[in-house]
Amino acid sequence: TSQRCACCGHTAKENRLSQSKFRCQVCGYTANADVNGARNILAAGHAVLACGGMVQSGRPLNQEPTEMIQATA
Repeated sequence: TSQRCACCGHTAKENRLSQSKFRCQVCGYTANADVNGARNILAAGHAVLACGGMVQSGRPLNQEPTEMIQATA
């Protein structure tokens, strides 16, 4: 996440100018490196949610907890 551009997706070691500065070598996007990384993590989380990915419990993320299903039945 620290070397991947949150705008165009280009990943390169050279994108990370310093501990705190990010500049994409392809599209020119610049940002604080932490902000860029956070945007990448957020996008990855959204992708997992959209695909109904699995959480640690083994249940799909888009599935209601069993307590909720039993309470409404």
